[in-house]
Amino acid sequence: MNKFLCFLVIFFLFISCSKTSKKGILINEKIDYKSLNSFIKDSLPSFRTFDESYNEIFNLWEETKVIKSSIELISKEARQLSFFLDNLKIEIVKVNDKRIFRPFNIPQVIGRFRVYKTNILKINSNKIDSKNIRLFKNDLKSIVISYNALINTMNKVAKESIENNKETIILDE
Repeated sequence: MNKFLCFLVIFFLFISCSKTSKKGILINEKIDYKSLNSFIKDSLPSFRTFDESYNEIFNLWEETKVIKSSIELISKEARQLSFFLDNLKIEIVKVNDKRIFRPFNIPQVIGRFRVYKTNILKINSNKIDSKNIRLFKNDLKSIVISYNALINTMNKVAKESIENNKETIILDE
């Protein structure tokens, strides 16, 4: 009977210690939002912008507003980032990449847009924790890189479109 009682006490001590250690693990899993804010402000690549001299071309495709809103990512507080990303996901899903207006309805722009859209949709902003924070940061960086590639391509296409229209006007005269 004494052995059984001793075993029972040791068993309860073991269980209570394991519960305590689990609580300690949960405390360690909290996100360091200051570090995440610092990463967003300092470590993400800079966002490129649409060349304003081609706004008449960009305004032909209304969804450029959704694309432009990505820049707001760097101004968001890390604690609010998941809300912003969720909203961006909702808006980007509405953009139909099969109905892109000319001159952007070309494989280069469509491909870059799809990569950008995929990067936004794959980020798991609802479950940011210490286990996936590195993946989350890499996904944020991928969004910026794909965004910049899209903007560079769109700026180039807009410039070429303007130049081609000028040549057409000159030839028609």
